Amino acid sequence: MHYKHRSQLFKEQPRAFTIGSIEEINDEWVFFDDETDEAFILDELIEKDFEVSINEEWTPASFQDGAYLIFHSKKKKLQNGDVLRIQRKLLYSFDSLLKNLSDESFFSLAYLLNTHGFSLYDCLYCHNFLSFQPENTPTEGVNFIVFDNEELVCSVYHQFKISPEEQNHRFELTKATGNRYLLTQLS
Repeated sequence: MHYKHRSQLFKEQPRAFTIGSIEEINDEWVFFDDETDEAFILDELIEKDFEVSINEEWTPASFQDGAYLIFHSKKKKLQNGDVLRIQRKLLYSFDSLLKNLSDESFFSLAYLLNTHGFSLYDCLYCHNFLSFQPENTPTEGVNFIVFDNEELVCSVYHQFKISPEEQNHRFELTKATGNRYLLTQLS
């Protein structure tokens, strides 16, 4: 699989986006989160790309050189009341872990989480032991990851053994209810 496939999976995850409306106040765009009713200065919230709802379809837009650009033939500027969709960010340690997983392991973890009602964006905590290991050397250990989908909490223990000859990954998901699920991957 390629990065393109991972990118698509990120967009399809539940709770992958923050959605809200904007209003210009004192020459600054303010974003009002629909879910939490919190207000944010739009410049501080958006790093680069986002989407604007135009005729009930999400249209790509971006923040470049201090200006907001909308890639739509009939609309080029933001207006009061526009609805925006901004992709959420992953925790740095979790994002780093995902980048180091093979495609097969990455999609297996996403499948395990999604099957049990969790999203990659539900990650609250990630201890990425792999990031403390020297690159390109055989290593083994465990990563600890905690997820909260606002209905239930779960923890994932990711045991790994990586060498030039093989990669073994074992994901054990334990819900707060005590239910446990195991997914092992050998290559």
